[in-house]
Amino acid sequence: MLVALEMDYFSEGYRTMHSNCVDLPMAGAAGFHQYENYFYYTFLYAVMMNWGEAADGDWVDSRRSILNKLGLNLKVTEVSDGAELLSAIRMNIDRQCPVVMIANYKHLFFLTQYETVIDDHAFLITEYDSARRLVVIRENQLNKEVTLNVMKGEPFFKLQLTEDLLADIWSQSNASLKEIREYCYNKLFSVERTGPPEYGGYLELVEDFVEGYQNRSSRLIEAVARFNDRVSLMAGLNDANAIAVEFEVMRRSYHGSAIIMFDIFEKALPWLSAHEGWREIFAGFRDQYIKFRYQLISGCHADTLRRKRMPPDRILQLQEEIRQLDTELFSLLGKLLAHHHKEQESYHAAQAWMNYAACAEVSADSEYSLDPQTVCQASQVVNGRRENWVTDSWHSDTDQPVHWLLLDLRERRDILKFVIRHSPAPGYITMDYELQGSHDKEQWEQIAAVRNNESVVTVHETDGCSFRYIRLYITYPAQNDFQARIYEIEVWGLPV
Repeated sequence: MLVALEMDYFSEGYRTMHSNCVDLPMAGAAGFHQYENYFYYTFLYAVMMNWGEAADGDWVDSRRSILNKLGLNLKVTEVSDGAELLSAIRMNIDRQCPVVMIANYKHLFFLTQYETVIDDHAFLITEYDSARRLVVIRENQLNKEVTLNVMKGEPFFKLQLTEDLLADIWSQSNASLKEIREYCYNKLFSVERTGPPEYGGYLELVEDFVEGYQNRSSRLIEAVARFNDRVSLMAGLNDANAIAVEFEVMRRSYHGSAIIMFDIFEKALPWLSAHEGWREIFAGFRDQYIKFRYQLISGCHADTLRRKRMPPDRILQLQEEIRQLDTELFSLLGKLLAHHHKEQESYHAAQAWMNYAACAEVSADSEYSLDPQTVCQASQVVNGRRENWVTDSWHSDTDQPVHWLLLDLRERRDILKFVIRHSPAPGYITMDYELQGSHDKEQWEQIAAVRNNESVVTVHETDGCSFRYIRLYITYPAQNDFQARIYEIEVWGLPV
């Protein structure tokens, strides 16, 4: 009988060049419990690599600290042979905990790195079939060449293995891990749910980042400070491939991670795509930030291959540039978050307001009639629709140059804002008018006066006024004729 954990492929996630082939499966395991956890984990890992103290600490504790923030835990199971391995896999899957198995590329026959690369790699285990003695793994390094140009991320494709094959892979990998990765030796990892997460969404994630890390020094600054020591160390190796591997790790840590972070910033602030001004500022800085890191790491890689040491003044210059860009990053995020909250406050305040015009009784000095059955009635300016000028607007007659439109709000209302929507056709926009208020329809007080209007929509905010009757008194209806054309009037205030 097949026992399976259903999880997303995460084809819209990230690639190994942005993170690494161990932490992406860890993110996938987190994403099983909640889809967004995949993105939360990759972001928090990127932050840890750039500003966190845990990056060089205990491997298990550092990953566990990330998962704990998501209401999850990294569970470690001791296994000493193939039988215990398979038993632990079944137990965890039965408990709805995806398994993360760390192996060595050298022993993964289904990948192109088989027998050529000696390095850690992880994959997920999400299904088993005891009757057929099969295990299903999720591997994001399969078909990389195929998915590169058609998918954003590296999907976790399914691959079915026999239990014996999986046990053999584990056994061979485990022998090598004893020497180089003791924290993985005789270990199987799984991700379990333990409680509620600290974050309710991407916005909270980014706010926590800004608050917690803006005064910390970047680990990239430290890496630049140690550059000459690295050159001396690499010179002793005299191995271009080893140097390439070292800088690939550095590129993922400081360049690929930046791509992830900016992607999460955009997820947290989705309105950026529709706000031309902020979008251009954000995109320009994002490109500058990421390009700088790419060029810095590429230059360091080239200098290392040439055994070229970096002058002290150049080190100080690069460190200052890193520091300055980080300062600009946190400053920009602070401004974007402030704008976001301001807009949200305005939105929620507006949602609490009431449009008193929607319930008003409306009259006018005249109404234009196409025929006896089709009249551009005054009442149509408060119907909330702007689909058809015949049925959704008021047009006066054309006999006189002065017209008025009167709204009876049915009782005295405290008013904060008026919105008037005029004809959108050039030459027919209302030119001159006064907005007036009254308690008795006899004495009128001026609320606003407009001359030579060119706007299709005019907004008049008040410090607070109180009237039952509102009159739009039009003295210059349009450039082209004497007809007044009003598509909608809104009268906004806070309900009592």
